[in-house]
Amino acid sequence: METEFITITDYCINYNIEPTFINLLEESGIITLTIINTEKYISLTQLNELEKYVHFHYDLQINIEGIDAIRHLLQKVSQMQEEIRDLKKQLRLHES
Repeated sequence: METEFITITDYCINYNIEPTFINLLEESGIITLTIINTEKYISLTQLNELEKYVHFHYDLQINIEGIDAIRHLLQKVSQMQEEIRDLKKQLRLHES
């Protein structure tokens, strides 16, 4: 069976990240961690998001509040793009 999680400890060691940063992301509700036998894990499905947040924080020096704001704005943009696609489909249906 393939694992669906990676320990926060392993992730932090492999990517040279402070565990406190990941804990702050969790406390802010930006990511969700799973606790198994007192060890914190992140699901593999969230790794892409986590890598974005690591980039924002360590490379661009954006704090947790800024990351949360950027995340919110990116979600809004994505929702609007989806709405535009749906409206274009409806428009094509009415044109034909």
